Amino acid sequence: MEGLTSMQIALMLMFIGMGTVFIILLLIINLSKLMIMVINKVAPEEAPVEKKIAASAPAQVPANIQAAIKAAIQQVAPGAVVTKITK
Repeated sequence: MEGLTSMQIALMLMFIGMGTVFIILLLIINLSKLMIMVINKVAPEEAPVEKKIAASAPAQVPANIQAAIKAAIQQVAPGAVVTKITK
C-alpha cells in the first residue's frame, strides 16, 4: 500500500466495509426466506376454526344496567334516544 494517499485508503476501507455489510444483509434476507419456507412446510398454519353463532335471541341486559346506560347517555347527549340495548 505504498504510494496510496490517506484519501485513497479511506475510500478503499469505506467500499470494503459497505460491501461487507451489503453481503451480510443479503445473506440474512435469503436465510430468512429459506427458514420461512422450511417452517411452512414442516408446520403449516392451521385453518381457523369458525365460531358457531347461536341462532337464539340476544341476551337481555339487566334492568339496572339498562337504566345506568340510559342515564349516562342522557348526560352526555341530552337529545339522544336509546331504542335498544343488547349484549
